[in-house]
Amino acid sequence: MSKVYAKASEQVNAKQLAAAHETLEAARDIMADMRHRNNVVVFSDHMNAYHSEMEKLLIDGPKIMTKAHGMHLLSAQAGVLAYLSKRLTSEAPANLNGNAEFRKLVIAVDLSIAALQAALLTDNFDAVKDAMSKVKKPYSQLFLKFG
Repeated sequence: MSKVYAKASEQVNAKQLAAAHETLEAARDIMADMRHRNNVVVFSDHMNAYHSEMEKLLIDGPKIMTKAHGMHLLSAQAGVLAYLSKRLTSEAPANLNGNAEFRKLVIAVDLSIAALQAALLTDNFDAVKDAMSKVKKPYSQLFLKFG
């Protein structure tokens, strides 16, 4: 872990923020693997699962949209995100579920996915692209405060 953090620190100092982000994701994965081996599940595991699938959607989604049946494929990915979004509520500790700010932010995540799913049902390329562009911000706000 110390090597991963040292590398990320060097990248931040060199203003290589995207690379540092990827490096820190490796640290997240190492910690998750350790917890998994010890049968320990924490709320951040659910946040990480959502984050991972969200990144797949945001990175691969624009390419998938242009393929035959692309909207159907994206609908499946949006369904995964909808499920994982609900897990952010169902698996949150009581102190988070009782926190009004947490509830507001997690509802915003849910709404962003619902908007994406609604756009996908229209088969309108521009509407889907617009809805996809609005998925990351609510999650980022939730993550910054409670991740």
